Amino acid sequence: MPNKRVLIVEDDPAIIELLRFLLEQEGLEVKVAHDGLEALDQMNIWTPDLVLLDLRLPKLEGIDVLWEMRHNPKLGNTPVIILSVDSSPHTMLQGWHLGVDSYFIKPFDPEELIRVVRRIISVSRAEPLVNA
Repeated sequence: MPNKRVLIVEDDPAIIELLRFLLEQEGLEVKVAHDGLEALDQMNIWTPDLVLLDLRLPKLEGIDVLWEMRHNPKLGNTPVIILSVDSSPHTMLQGWHLGVDSYFIKPFDPEELIRVVRRIISVSRAEPLVNA
């Protein structure tokens, strides 16, 4: 079975390197997008099993990336973990309504994030669970 794929959508180099290190230690294949438009382009050529999504991004905000994903048949079921400094109830509610799997406020606990990543990646919805 091929490695599970994770797309990091983040514009902070320090957070990117931390996430890349943590995810690669788990044996996951990792790609990075530095803005929202790049994220959508990446997802259309390299379908991830999980997306770690910042909300405050250049070119296209993370919530708009999430909306686009949920309205794309190829990406609609892809699990998403939001990583954001935005803890406003309105923004969090938007994320939950768009079907995020988890929401972490920065700064986040790396060990807790990896526990959630392991749980989500083990039952990835990116592929059908049963062939019809």
